[in-house]
Amino acid sequence: MNKDEIIVFLKENKPYIEQQFGVVRIGLFGSYVRGNAHEDSDIDIAVEMRDEHIFRNFFSLERYLKEHLKKEIDLGIMETIKPLVRQRVLKEIIYV
Repeated sequence: MNKDEIIVFLKENKPYIEQQFGVVRIGLFGSYVRGNAHEDSDIDIAVEMRDEHIFRNFFSLERYLKEHLKKEIDLGIMETIKPLVRQRVLKEIIYV
């Protein structure tokens, strides 16, 4: 799996992800965006979620992404990412 395949998957499934999991925005960041991912790399995805859905749907979304992308997922909620890490994420994230 490469960056383009992940982005295509996220774009094609965005309406379902928004409706099913309360996601407002979803994007890819990390090693796949930087081009230094290897076979054992997880997929770094950040989301913004409607408040009423955050804790109820977080793990369901993570499981959904893992099952469909066939890789470990490092899922972060933008509102809860520490400020220094969030700055790095915002510099490289590709929102779909």
